[in-house]
Amino acid sequence: MLTRRRVIAAKIEGTEGTAETITVTDGGILVINPAIDFDFGMNEREAVVDSLSKLQPVPGKTSGNLSFRAELKGPGAAYSSTVKPALGKFLRACGFAETVVTTVGVETVTYAPASTGIPCLTMWSYEDGVIKKLKGCRGNVKFSGKNGEICFADFEFTGVYDGVVDGAIISPTFEATDPPVLLSSAFTIGAYAANINSFDLDMGNEITLRESINTATGYISALVTDRRPTGKFDPEMVTVATYDFFGKWKAGTSAAMSLGSVGATQYNRFKITAPKVVTTKISDEERAKLMVAGLSFSLAMTTGDDEVSILFD
Repeated sequence: MLTRRRVIAAKIEGTEGTAETITVTDGGILVINPAIDFDFGMNEREAVVDSLSKLQPVPGKTSGNLSFRAELKGPGAAYSSTVKPALGKFLRACGFAETVVTTVGVETVTYAPASTGIPCLTMWSYEDGVIKKLKGCRGNVKFSGKNGEICFADFEFTGVYDGVVDGAIISPTFEATDPPVLLSSAFTIGAYAANINSFDLDMGNEITLRESINTATGYISALVTDRRPTGKFDPEMVTVATYDFFGKWKAGTSAAMSLGSVGATQYNRFKITAPKVVTTKISDEERAKLMVAGLSFSLAMTTGDDEVSILFD
């Protein structure tokens, strides 16, 4: 069985924790380094006998984790109720609400944090003749990008074990667009156009498995029970008069951040904005013998569920 022959497919569940049947139309996202890991909660038996040998453990609660990396890109066609970024349903299961604007010529899809109505996924990992299944999945996502390179979303989902079976790998229609790279992508912090080389943004979702003795697995589904978005970028150090990184940190002053658009082609570009970026640490770093402020931050809300926005247009 070949590691290169893998396909990830997922479907939003109609009933929480009840597995959906996956078909070829539920695939289509290009993934990098997919990995699935199960936990069968082995119960050790500590009974004492006339020997140091151990009794056979007994399996208990069954869950799993599925992780993969995906390119940040659009489908290359006008957005609609059926045409969205391939990673859209995965973002929704990581706590994002999806808003689609279908005004002709200016169609967009926007993802912003949600505290309610977060769907869960049935997820199948097709692995060259074997299908590994999870249900009731929700997760966390981290975004990253480097100068001149593709930007990525790193997903990690937690869910309920739903079996491993033999089955033929599917051949979905993958999103065919080439991803934009991080060039000509205006970056500002507090209206200052800082020279950065990279960015990272971690949504910081806390995932909890919902337990129940009424189920055969011990779990109903995974829930997003909290989030704490954090990140980092690496601007060149400048004078205080140009931009007072340390003064704003000491004062706890927030600043609006904007990245993008990343990409120049309509329906295959995106923009990330955050209204309240709060500095939490500045590290003394260097890049090619230039002084760099390694700036770590957290994201704060304005009215709620608005600490970050990802616009595909």
